[in-house]
Amino acid sequence: MGSRHLIFALVALLPSAAGLSAASAADVPKCQRWNIEVVCSVSSPNVVIGEEFTSSVVATNNGDTTLSNVTIRIRADQGAPCVAGPGASSSVMVEKFEPGESKTLTARFLTEGMGTARILGSARDSLGWASGNCACTVEIAGLPAIQTEMADKDTAGAEKGVFKVGEEFVYLLVVQNDEGTSVTPDLKVMFTLPKELEFVSGKSDAKVTVAGAGQNAESSVFSLVPPHQKLTIELRVKAIATPPSQLVKVRAIVQTTGGLALATEVESTTIQ
Repeated sequence: MGSRHLIFALVALLPSAAGLSAASAADVPKCQRWNIEVVCSVSSPNVVIGEEFTSSVVATNNGDTTLSNVTIRIRADQGAPCVAGPGASSSVMVEKFEPGESKTLTARFLTEGMGTARILGSARDSLGWASGNCACTVEIAGLPAIQTEMADKDTAGAEKGVFKVGEEFVYLLVVQNDEGTSVTPDLKVMFTLPKELEFVSGKSDAKVTVAGAGQNAESSVFSLVPPHQKLTIELRVKAIATPPSQLVKVRAIVQTTGGLALATEVESTTIQ
C-alpha cells in the first residue's frame, strides 16, 4: 500500500505533454555564439633579404553577440622583426565589436635572414570567450649577383663626354645577371637627373619601357635569368643649362620592387 502511494507521487511531479505550450518553449534562453575568425596576408610571398614587406590581419566577428575590448595583434614569429610599433608586434584594441563586423591591422616588417619568415595574427576578447589565430609565411632569398655599367654617348652612339646647352645625348645603362644560379627578383631602375638636364625619352633592347618627366625617370619591372642575361636601357636627355662647374652627375639605382637598392651607377658629364 505504501509503495503504490510513492509511485503516484513521483509521477505527479513530471510535466505532462499537454502542459507544454509554444509560449513556454519560446521562454527558453537563446544560446549565444562567441566566435572570431582571423585571416592574415602578406604584400609579397617572395622578398629579398633586407627588403621590407607588409602583412595584414583581418578579424571578423562571426558570432551573434557584440564583443567587448577585442585585442587584434600581428607579430613576427621568426625571421622578420616588426618595424612598426614597439617591440616585435603591433596591436589595436576594438572596444565594441559588432556581429559581422571586420577590422584590419597592417604592419611593416623587415627581413633579417634567408629562409622562411612567419607572421602570426590573433584576436581575443577581454573575457577570453572568443578568439582566433592565423599564420602566413614569406620566402626570403639572398641578394642576387648583378653587374651594372653606365656611360654617356651622343645620339649616334659615339663616345663624346662633352655636350653643349640645347644638345640631346643619351646615357646607356647595362644591367646583367652576374653568373647567378637563379632568376633575379623583379627589378626596376630609377634615374635621377641634375637640374641642368631634362628627360626626353627612354627605351631598352627588350620589352622594358622607360617613363619620366623633368629630372626623374623610371623603368618598368624586369628580371634577369641566369647565368648572364643582360638588359641595356637608353635614357635620352637634353642639356638645358650650364652648371657652375660645367660638370653634372646622373644617378641610376637598380632596386627591387620593394625599394631595396642592389646597385648604383653615377656618370659624370661635362656641359658647356
